[in-house]
Amino acid sequence: MSEPFKIYIDRLRGGANQVIDAQLDPSFLDVNEPDLSFPEPVQLKGDAYLTDEHLIIHLKASAKAIRLCAICNQPTPTEVVVHNFYHTEMIQDIPSAVFDFREVLREALLIEIPLVVECNEGKCPERGAIAPFMSSKERKENPTYFPFTDIDM
Repeated sequence: MSEPFKIYIDRLRGGANQVIDAQLDPSFLDVNEPDLSFPEPVQLKGDAYLTDEHLIIHLKASAKAIRLCAICNQPTPTEVVVHNFYHTEMIQDIPSAVFDFREVLREALLIEIPLVVECNEGKCPERGAIAPFMSSKERKENPTYFPFTDIDM
C-alpha cells in the first residue's frame, strides 16, 4: 500500500474490505518534544469497510515511545498500544471519496502515552533518594500536614 493512510471509498462499495497492515514511519505523529520520541516504526493492523451510510475503520496500533523516567530523568522505553480502535465517518462527509485517517490515528496514539513513566519496570534505582520526600507513617495517620505549626510568633 503506497499511501497507507488513505482509504478509497469506491473500492469498498459492494461489501469489499480493505485490510490495513503496515509499518509506518513515526514522523506522521509530528512529535517535537525533548522528553518524548518514537524511535521505531508504528505497527498498524486492521481493516476498513462500508455500511449503508458510514465508513468504519477498525485498528490496532502499537508504537515504542521514549519518555523520561519520573524519578531519575533517564530515557525510558514504553509501549504505546491502541487496542480495538474504531472510527466512523459519514460517507457523505467525505467529498473526495478518499479518507485520510492520519490525524485520527495520531490522536488515538498520543492519547495513550502514559503521563508518568518509571524505568526498570517501575523499580527505579534512584527511588531511595526521593524516599524522604514521600509520604511517611505520620502523614498517613494525619493526612493534613501543617508545615508551620511549630513556629512561635
